[in-house]
Amino acid sequence: MTDNSISTQQLPKYAWVSAPIIAFAGIALGMIIDMNTIGIGGCIISSFILCGIALLKPKRDLVSLLVPLFAIIIFNPWSEFSTGLTMQILFAATVTIIAIRLEKRYSQK
Repeated sequence: MTDNSISTQQLPKYAWVSAPIIAFAGIALGMIIDMNTIGIGGCIISSFILCGIALLKPKRDLVSLLVPLFAIIIFNPWSEFSTGLTMQILFAATVTIIAIRLEKRYSQK
């Protein structure tokens, strides 16, 4: 007899930390090189990583799943938002708060 149940992939214990690290590392690298787009890229990549982590959790978090959409809306080049350093830091702080929320509330089965 075979087991037909779908097994979920196990994440490392501290996988949620990768999203804020990538966001803040992109901002820091963008400040060092003096290129604003590297910080924006780090924020967008971290939002997609956070979405991927949320997909692999036992319970789904709608806010974490929609973070890439928020990133694309905020950081598109034709928006009215300023995509400068302040917006990048605020978005990275938001990604950090959402990642902590995802780990604390949605990790239990």
